[in-house]
Order: sequence, then structure tokens, then C-alpha cells
Amino acid sequence: MSGIRKKYAFWLSAIVLAAAIAWYFWGTGSVPLVSLNPSNFDEFRNAFNEDARTTRAVLLLSPT
Repeated sequence: MSGIRKKYAFWLSAIVLAAAIAWYFWGTGSVPLVSLNPSNFDEFRNAFNEDARTTRAVLLLSPT
């Protein structure tokens, strides 16, 4: 594969991946990502415990 074709293949793959991620988070009606802080923790707890029969996940990211 030539260098230009590899470049186009990379960018096409990146665009498809970005579109898939965007569809997953915003196209399916799911709740968008939010920052958790002390002022919205009770709202988070209520939403998390709302339906115990569904799959739930929490992603924690630390800058350190």
C-alpha cells in the first residue's frame, strides 16, 4: 500500500471510530458523560440506584 493510501486509510478509520463513539454516547438516548462533584452527588446516586436490574457502569478518571 502506498504512503498516500495508508494516510487515507488511517483518517478514514479515525473518522469512522469517532462517529461510532459519538453515536454510542449521543445517538442511542443514553445519558451523556458528566463531571461528578459534591453538589450533584445525590442526583447521581438516585440515577444510579433507579433500576437495579439494568447494567450500570461508572468510569473514574484521575489526572494523577
